[in-house]
Amino acid sequence: MSTRISTLRSLLPSLQSSLETFNASPSKFHVVRTINPSPTQPRTLYILDSSFNPPSRAHLSLATSALNNRLQGEENPARLLLLFSTHNADKAPSPASFVQRIALMTVFAEDVLRNLQGSSSASEDTKNVSIDIGLTKEPYYTDKSVAIAAEAPEIYASKPIHVHLVGYDTLIRLCNPKYYAEYKPPLSALKPFFDAGHKLRVTQRPYDKNDSSSKEFGTVEDQEKYLQNIKDGALEKDGFEAGWGENIDMVEGTGMGISSTRVRKEAKDGNWDEVGRLCTEGVTAWIREEVLYAEDDSGKKMMG
Repeated sequence: MSTRISTLRSLLPSLQSSLETFNASPSKFHVVRTINPSPTQPRTLYILDSSFNPPSRAHLSLATSALNNRLQGEENPARLLLLFSTHNADKAPSPASFVQRIALMTVFAEDVLRNLQGSSSASEDTKNVSIDIGLTKEPYYTDKSVAIAAEAPEIYASKPIHVHLVGYDTLIRLCNPKYYAEYKPPLSALKPFFDAGHKLRVTQRPYDKNDSSSKEFGTVEDQEKYLQNIKDGALEKDGFEAGWGENIDMVEGTGMGISSTRVRKEAKDGNWDEVGRLCTEGVTAWIREEVLYAEDDSGKKMMG
């Protein structure tokens, strides 16, 4: 592990340079690094889009579940894209800096690949998957997919189907009209995404009595009912076409509900056994070695 941490630390200057170059460019999408690169073009691009502040075992579950359990229309070869928006619709860039987010994504990508390669249930194709670490300036899903497809020269020239791997909380935000006030009706903003055949794979948010943030999303039955109501046309008045619901799959959540807020608190308190339970090995080591999350979300020192 010390060798991995040392190698990643030596990459920080180049990661910072890549971030600055991207921010100064007109480009809206850029791949910073690739873990286990392959020239093979994908037919299915799984996209795990997050603030990665930090990535957790919940993110690991989203990625490995999708790669190991393909749904209808998700064909080989596949590729995984870890995507971070430098212009998040809701969150300010704290407490971990953007370059630290990229570093966390890098060590997390390595952990994902190690998990897949150590899995007896993963196919050989899945064990050899390439994992891209990408940046975008777009805050919304529909714009992110457009940016990925429009980037020149084309990174994914095979024009793969995009399957966004999200939690139930993200589905709620995606379907919230308040984010698309400039569109009439607001949810018509999602039309380019769904008309292109892209999909959402929504993992149910399990209830965890130790995580208060998981309680606000209700039971699994409540979550299934929410999606069914969408498919039945509950949001048509806001511009969400009922047929788009066929491109939304809901899958069972595995393990515990984990929030990044909870991980940051445990790291601040120095509860490293608990951080190790919530995060992958490499991510846990990086958080500890870099002394991340010693400050709160406003940048103030967190008191122990």
